[in-house]
Amino acid sequence: MKHVSLLVATLLLGTSAFAAPPSTESLNQLLVATRMERSVGVAQQNLEQAVRNSINQGLQGKTLTPQGQKVVDKFTSEAGAIIRKEINWADLKGAYLKLYGETFTQEEVDGLLAFYRSPAGVALLEKMPQVTQKSAAITQARIVPLVEKLKASMAKTVEDAKAAK
Repeated sequence: MKHVSLLVATLLLGTSAFAAPPSTESLNQLLVATRMERSVGVAQQNLEQAVRNSINQGLQGKTLTPQGQKVVDKFTSEAGAIIRKEINWADLKGAYLKLYGETFTQEEVDGLLAFYRSPAGVALLEKMPQVTQKSAAITQARIVPLVEKLKASMAKTVEDAKAAK
């Protein structure tokens, strides 16, 4: 009886192990439907912009000499080339296919394809960058005061720790 219970539990818990794996063709279709190649391109652009922003923050508004500007321009150009070499669709596509293939069943991929090809799925893909950008702004607006509060709290904690006997 113990073996039967174990077998039933294994079958009930492991049903996804018996589900059909997705075909490479359907996974390719899902990557196209979800516009993953475009997402990788946006990630590249965002990383390049983050590098430029970091340089500008480091300069703290200082006006550069023409030679200094050349140094910065050379660095940002080289950084952009490195980013584009390391984060590119040609190299990442295989990893995404493998990840999706290990994560989703054929039935799930079919459902996802139906959704992303539907008007609601297309709307999600079209509007999600705006939602992400606006939600990041909301979070950023809260982070700045939070960091200031944490700095003050940490400073007080350090003072209290030093004063403790």
